Amino acid sequence: MKRTLRNLTIAVALLAVTNLSADEVKASKAKSWDLAGRVQLQHVYDTNAESDASKTNNGYRIRRARIQTKVSLTDFVSAKIQFDIRDNSPRLKDAEGKIKLFNKKAALRFGQFKAPVWREELRSSSKLMLVERSDAAEFLADSYLSARHVGIELAGELGDNVNFAVNYSNGAGEGGREDAGRTKDFDTNNGKMLSARVNAKLGKVAEIGASFASNKLGRNIEESDNSGNASVIAPDFGIYLDNGVTIEGGLAFGKWDKMLAESADDVSFQLLDITAGWTTKLSTPSEALGGIDKVGLALGFTTVDGNTDVDDNESTVIRFGPVFYFGKNTRLQINGESESFSAEGVDSVFKIRSQFTVNL
Repeated sequence: MKRTLRNLTIAVALLAVTNLSADEVKASKAKSWDLAGRVQLQHVYDTNAESDASKTNNGYRIRRARIQTKVSLTDFVSAKIQFDIRDNSPRLKDAEGKIKLFNKKAALRFGQFKAPVWREELRSSSKLMLVERSDAAEFLADSYLSARHVGIELAGELGDNVNFAVNYSNGAGEGGREDAGRTKDFDTNNGKMLSARVNAKLGKVAEIGASFASNKLGRNIEESDNSGNASVIAPDFGIYLDNGVTIEGGLAFGKWDKMLAESADDVSFQLLDITAGWTTKLSTPSEALGGIDKVGLALGFTTVDGNTDVDDNESTVIRFGPVFYFGKNTRLQINGESESFSAEGVDSVFKIRSQFTVNL
C-alpha cells in the first residue's frame, strides 16, 4: 500500500512538472488549477545526549515535502488535495471539497482538513514563527482535539469583523475511517467530535478568538466500556503590528472523563503558549549571502500541565532564535529549545533545531 501511494505521489509530481513546462496549466474539469509545494530540511542536535549513547544525538531529516493542488470547478465549488512525503513515508494531508453559500459569505467543507481549534495549529507550517509548533499544540493534536480529521464543516462571516466555523468529524485523526465495519479502538469507536471556533478582529492590528472541542474516545464493547469525552475550551489572541511585530497566544482548559482516563476522578489539563516574532527588511538584498533581504527573531514560551491535580506533572518550554529570509518564499530558522520539568529528578533538555524552508 505504501509503495502504491508513493508511486502515485511521484506520478502526480512528474505530471505537475510536465504541466508547468507548458505555457498554460489546464485541468479538464476545472475553471482554474493551481499547483504548490513545500520542502523543509530540518536538523536537530540534542546537547544532552552523549555521542556513544544508544540513540543518535544529531542529524538531518525531511520534515516536509509537500505537493498540493487546488482547483476551482465553478464560481461556487472548489477542491484541494495535499500529500506529504515525510521521511520517505507518504501521507494524505488535505483532501477537501468546498461549496460557497449565502452569496459567498459562508462555505460548506467536506473531507479531511484541520478542525477549527487553536490559533497556532491553524497557522500554516509555511508561516510558523518558530521551527515547530508548540508542545501545547502537539498535546491537543495527540489528544485528538485538534489538527486534521475527516468530516464536514460550515464556516462563514458574521459582518465584516467576525468569522466562525462549526465542525463535525470522526475525531479519529488523519485518515481516521469510522464508517460501518471498522474494528473499534481508542479513537475509532462510533463516537464523533464536535468542534467550533469564533474569531473577531479588533481594529486593524488585533484579533481575539475562542475554540471548543468535545470528542468521544475509548471503546464500548459489550460489557467492556472505557469510553468517555475529552473536551477543551481554548481562548486565544493575535497582535499584528505594522513594524514587523507579531504576537500570538492561547490558553486551553480541558478535561478527560474518568472512565476514559481510567482514573477515580476526571483528569483536567491546562495549556499555555505565547509566541512573538519580529522581522525587518534590509536596505538592500545581500548578493554575497544568497539574496538575504529580511531578518528577524522569534521567542516562544509554553507550559503543559497534563494533570492539574498532580504537582509534578508540568513541563515548560522556552524556544528562541533568528530567522533569515531569502525572498518571500525561502527562509532559514535556527531555534534553541529548553525544556524543563516540575518532576523531581528529571533533567532539563536543550536542543538546537534548524530548518530550511522553500515554498514552491
